Amino acid sequence: MIAADIRYLLPDTAEEAVDAWRRLDGARYLAGGTEIATAARRTAAYDLRTVIDVKRIPEAHVHEIRGDCFRLGAALALSDVAAGDAFPLLTAVLRGIADRTVRNRLTLGGNLAGLLPYREAALPLLLADATVLTIAPGPGDAPPVRQERPLRAIFDKRLVLAPGELVLSFCVPLDAAEWIWSHHRRTRTGEVDYPLAAVALVHDGAGIRFAVSGVHPYPFRADAVDAALSKDGADAIPTVLEALGPLRADARASLEYRVALLKNMIRAGLEELA
Repeated sequence: MIAADIRYLLPDTAEEAVDAWRRLDGARYLAGGTEIATAARRTAAYDLRTVIDVKRIPEAHVHEIRGDCFRLGAALALSDVAAGDAFPLLTAVLRGIADRTVRNRLTLGGNLAGLLPYREAALPLLLADATVLTIAPGPGDAPPVRQERPLRAIFDKRLVLAPGELVLSFCVPLDAAEWIWSHHRRTRTGEVDYPLAAVALVHDGAGIRFAVSGVHPYPFRADAVDAALSKDGADAIPTVLEALGPLRADARASLEYRVALLKNMIRAGLEELA
């Protein structure tokens, strides 16, 4: 039970949502609400006075081809995105996150912007060089400002957004669906568990792109790693590990185990791309 009185708003447009955030102190955007509800139930100290539910905003639920990209709304449930096949790598990654019941509530934008470190949905979007459409309060009394930017430009371990900025959708280039891809995910206790490591690779026709989650408290992709794997294949694994730096060591897996696991997953992925 949430031990607080909460103001609940359900705007019809993105502009209404941003305007409400500007007017109301302590407001938070909500789509699936899994993390917000859990945190509010755990402690009365969690600052939750106003929630702005974005479910009615049409742009946050788009799921279609528009122009030269496949547009995915940030408020789409992971299960809805995974039910499609426009971007097979994204489908494979999302189907590995939690179970179907939980995926019915988790949203695409929430997975990228949430507090959990894994953010696995970011892997295929980063590999595809997807763009992200946001809307944010304008300066002073100016109207809200919309921007479409490369996801990698505003993703530094997690989405880095301005105060009050709301993610509306992601745009995946159509040709990404044609790339050869590989996805490997390993957990400690079973399929419905957080990953010890999740590796995604694609070959875009010009070279290899690599992204990983679980070995750090955030997803990772770097151009230098892509270049090394494209040039040297499995011989570049030491270069990959050096670029990654110290991996996570916790109660779920030792450093040595994660290193060995990651090496095997990269080799297996490269073999699938060959």
